[in-house]
Amino acid sequence: MNKCNELTYDEIIDKFLPKIKKSLKNTSIQEREDLEQEIKIKIFEKLKVLTEIKVPGFFEFLDKK
Repeated sequence: MNKCNELTYDEIIDKFLPKIKKSLKNTSIQEREDLEQEIKIKIFEKLKVLTEIKVPGFFEFLDKK
């Protein structure tokens, strides 16, 4: 099973939160809250894309070559 499928969205955001907070220190105080929300939205969008990707198994990969 995919690692993204095993974790909830909140758990994944919690794992990224320290890095998000650290990165937000490089922006002005007035823009931090909005930027944090935008980053969380982008993470959610990319998680949807990653969970929809179908990765072939070993023998499927060999059959395509």
